[in-house]
Amino acid sequence: MKRLSLASILLLTSSFASAEHPLMKRFDLDSNGVVTTAELEQAGCNIRSSMFKTADKNKDGTLSKKELLKAKNYIATKKRCPKTAA
Repeated sequence: MKRLSLASILLLTSSFASAEHPLMKRFDLDSNGVVTTAELEQAGCNIRSSMFKTADKNKDGTLSKKELLKAKNYIATKKRCPKTAA
């Protein structure tokens, strides 16, 4: 019984970890796991390059899921990225 419970918990946590966040679904248009300025523009966003650079903590020119989620309050706002343009 304990083994079954542990296996169930591990299965559930692994499926939650691999679940895609709605912001990544919305902005990662080529599904490669990162968001670029071009993808944000294609999604109808108006983001200043300085904002993108601030969000890009590792300075690789893309936003990972973690970087995007940390910056969502100033990147993915209704004013900058209207939901109708996706």
